[in-house]
Amino acid sequence: MNIPEILVANGTGAVLVCFLFLLRVRGESKNSVGSELFCQMLVVTLLAQATETISFLLDGVPGAASRFWLYLMNTVCTGAAVSVGFAWCLYVDFRVYRSTGRLRRRHLFLGAPLLAVLALLVANLFGTGWIFTISADNVYHRGPLNSLLYLLLFGYYAESVWQVHKAKRDGVTVEFFSVYYFVITCAVGTVLQGAFYGMAFGWLSVAIAFVFVDSQLRSLRSYIDELSGLFGRKYMNYCLERIHATQEKDVYGIMMDVNCFKEINDTYGHGAGDRAIQEIGHILSGALVANSVAIRISGDEFMVLIRHGSEEILNKICAAIEQRVQRYNAAPAGSFQLSFSTGVAKYEGGSVEKFLVELDERMYAEKRAFHAARNGHAVPEQGNAPSISE
Repeated sequence: MNIPEILVANGTGAVLVCFLFLLRVRGESKNSVGSELFCQMLVVTLLAQATETISFLLDGVPGAASRFWLYLMNTVCTGAAVSVGFAWCLYVDFRVYRSTGRLRRRHLFLGAPLLAVLALLVANLFGTGWIFTISADNVYHRGPLNSLLYLLLFGYYAESVWQVHKAKRDGVTVEFFSVYYFVITCAVGTVLQGAFYGMAFGWLSVAIAFVFVDSQLRSLRSYIDELSGLFGRKYMNYCLERIHATQEKDVYGIMMDVNCFKEINDTYGHGAGDRAIQEIGHILSGALVANSVAIRISGDEFMVLIRHGSEEILNKICAAIEQRVQRYNAAPAGSFQLSFSTGVAKYEGGSVEKFLVELDERMYAEKRAFHAARNGHAVPEQGNAPSISE
């Protein structure tokens, strides 16, 4: 066993992970689900690098204490490997679909095999030897079910690749880094680690893969609005240019303006206004379905753009937004209430400016109705957006 090589490899990987973690903690909005998942993977990777290094240092060291720590460190390191694969699948799914509702459903489906493996690891602590054993002279040996860990890990990698290809096949707009950068790098490191026990290829390759992912995301981040966690106007312009160039059909838009946003700032302060924008980011991202994207255009104006859609999908998203707004307003912790004036329209080809003008006109018609009703002491029903057929 080459201890100096192990220390250099895992030490280098730990430095890379710490660097990426600090960059993301200091430079990204805590509102982003994607950012939270990425940071969680970094923390688990750092923990695995530490436990793997300790297990290598203790391998073959006599004594009951060494035996205890060898079992514990190898269990944590092994569980961390499949946990990162699981979290990676969730991360890819969210980056592709931008839907927290879908993420909750996928969490249950993808988490079942992980829970089974973690149960085997816990049982292994009681001497079953299914995953690994520690011999009488405190040397690590792989157990008969150790290959299941590799199968599950590669299964998670394959699932992430499949999700991206399936999304593209179904017409989902995938503005995402190449999933292969992460998967291939990690797969190579995992194979080498499996083939040459005693060499620390695995977690170093994961750290390098995260560097690749982060470098690509930094180019994508110029499209993201930091406060809301949604895409910004630059991304809207990019999407509309593509729609115009291809004269894409079945494109729907929902334009929204926050009612009385100035009053939130004036009454509760600009910090409350920022929190309102963050809450709206949560509301809209949680209401999305496949082929839809939420955008903060500017200030308190937002848009949901639906590609390859239908009136049924449009109505589903509008209803989901309304329900999530009502749920927020009913919560006792909120100091302010939220509501939108909304306009919807369908892109009929030709100029995208005409599409935007139609959305604006419908939204401001509802805005005028809102203020007229408010001045007459009658609050209109939230979410009563005009039909696209009007």
